[in-house]
Amino acid sequence: MSSGKATDSDADSAAKVDLDGVITRAFGNRFVVRTEKGDLSCVVRENVKRAAQADTPVVVGDDATVTLLSDNEGVIENISPRKTAFFRQDKGRADRKQTIAANIDQLIIISACSEPPLKPRLIDRFTVAADIGGLKSVVLLNKSDLGVPDLARELRAGYEQIGISAVITSAVSGEGLERLKSILTGKKSLFVGHSGVGKSTLLNALLPGLNLKTAELSEYSNRGRHTTTWVELHEFPSGGYVLDSPGLKVLSLWEVDRRSLPEHFEEFAQYSPDCRFNDCAHIAEPDCAVLDAVEKGEIPLFRHQSYQHIRESLSS
Repeated sequence: MSSGKATDSDADSAAKVDLDGVITRAFGNRFVVRTEKGDLSCVVRENVKRAAQADTPVVVGDDATVTLLSDNEGVIENISPRKTAFFRQDKGRADRKQTIAANIDQLIIISACSEPPLKPRLIDRFTVAADIGGLKSVVLLNKSDLGVPDLARELRAGYEQIGISAVITSAVSGEGLERLKSILTGKKSLFVGHSGVGKSTLLNALLPGLNLKTAELSEYSNRGRHTTTWVELHEFPSGGYVLDSPGLKVLSLWEVDRRSLPEHFEEFAQYSPDCRFNDCAHIAEPDCAVLDAVEKGEIPLFRHQSYQHIRESLSS
């Protein structure tokens, strides 16, 4: 029979307030969670870390349940299953996956038109990673105010040909910004690219008052010095969210091998059923419909070159 007296555990239970929210910023071992009570600075419960096993336990974009500890602090109790994610092989562990952001709609892949040098193969690594994670790819060829070489125009035409939106942009001249705004509106978008391509400058132009730190190209190395040290979600004025990310010099792919790689070059799909061999690698096989499409210009040559390069980098 109950005594009718409240125990300490009853009091703790009564005082406990659980809130749903979304992770908007990660820094060190703390996270900002946006909830109906406002933004909370949170740590992560140990069981959440254990449940993640080989993956990153908590990332920006995650839907989380938190227990309120004070007016501005909480503890993350649970992370909901991720609908989409951008991830790569962990830099320090080949057997671990590093997730950078979750529950986003599209990957905005940024490369400079000429400075630093345009790298089609890195762009295509990003398109593969986007497809693996369930994201749409958008290619930005940025800093057009410094010149637009033929290669940049070729890439824009080639991506548009295969159904990947490609925009030449400049935060200085404003070129392409209106189209970019329409692409971002109503979506959750992650900006990625190697250092120095102008991600933060673009975001400052798109989000007045954001004032992200930027850095000029190093004249000595002609390489950008990345200025973003964490991933953070920012609300877009016309609806949706954009996330900045640290400059990525390399992108080691996860959850793909040589056999599955063609699935992530979606333009191959309409041709590959006509290859002579069911397991055609689309490299040098006779009667390969994909190679025939490349020769006819129906698949951009640079895409097939990227495919070969990525395939060679995969161990199996």
